[in-house]
Amino acid sequence: MDAVIAWLSSTTHFFQAQWDFMDSGIYEFVKSLLVVITKASIWTAIQFKIVMIDVAYEVVQEVITDSGAAQLVSSAWASIPADVQSTLAFFKIPQGLTLLFSAIPTRWAMRFVPGA
Repeated sequence: MDAVIAWLSSTTHFFQAQWDFMDSGIYEFVKSLLVVITKASIWTAIQFKIVMIDVAYEVVQEVITDSGAAQLVSSAWASIPADVQSTLAFFKIPQGLTLLFSAIPTRWAMRFVPGA
C-alpha cells in the first residue's frame, strides 16, 4: 500500500509542477525571452550606430579635404596675430572648433545613412 501512496504522491507532484509551469512558468519564460531579445536588439542598434558614425565621419573628412575647407581654415588661423593665437590656444578654442567642425557635418551626414 505504501508503494501506491508513494506513486500517487509523485504523480500529484508531477501534475502540480506541470500546472505551476502552465500557470506562471510560461509567463516567466516568455518574459525572460523578451528581455534577452530586447537586450540583443539594443546592443545591435548601438553597434550599428557606432559603425555608421565612423562611416559618416570618414565621408565628412573626405568632403572637407576635397573641398579645400581645411586649407581655408588653416590659412584663416595663420592670419590671426600670434598673441591672439596663444590666448585662444590657452582657452582650448582650436580644439573646440575642431570638434564643432567635425561633429556638426558628421551629424548631418548621418541623415543620409539608412537606418541610422
